Amino acid sequence: MDNLKKYLLGLGASKVGYADVDGLASEFIDLPNGISLVLKLPKRAMHLIEDEDYEDYWKCFHAKVAELSEIALEGEKFIKNLGYDAFALTMTRNECDMKKLLSTLPYKTIATKSGLGWIGRSALFVTPEYGSAVVLGAILTDMPLEFGSPITDSQCDDCENCQKACPVEAINPQKWNDRLNREDIIDIDACFEYIMDQYKAGLGCTKCMSECRLTQEYLKRE
Repeated sequence: MDNLKKYLLGLGASKVGYADVDGLASEFIDLPNGISLVLKLPKRAMHLIEDEDYEDYWKCFHAKVAELSEIALEGEKFIKNLGYDAFALTMTRNECDMKKLLSTLPYKTIATKSGLGWIGRSALFVTPEYGSAVVLGAILTDMPLEFGSPITDSQCDDCENCQKACPVEAINPQKWNDRLNREDIIDIDACFEYIMDQYKAGLGCTKCMSECRLTQEYLKRE
């Protein structure tokens, strides 16, 4: 294992992958290589969803986002100390358009290009180990990296759990591949409207994540 990956995993990242993102990061900084960071959500978070304890769930979720941001920032320092340029793509640096539910440079793009997982029917990122129960982060750099093999097609097989669980039927039958637009697999307007209503009521909508077959397998695993 290379020293950078070993360092990031040692800080607490669950998965680390490398991708060619040349040209995708120009809005931030002209750095051609992406480091995808995946941090699994604790099983407790999924049980909080089952109990509809969204207040504690969101506290847990945001704590994990903050933890991953710190890992990214420490990774940035590590790479710079090696003599390369680096830019931790934290939430505050990668502004999310809430109406589009989309970051300026989607973490999912770097993660799929790194070969760490794929996009599910729900448009959430899916890993074979943890399903959709993850948070994502990234670092951009000019440090030479050995890229993973990009995943360009869904590996969800015939599973329709998330589609059936969606309370507003926003998820289309079409499975993801990297030649499609996001609108081909999900009605983002319907999704956004429902999510906003839920937030205003102090609730949430995470059924597509918690009902994912691979998320369920993660919860059952010792």
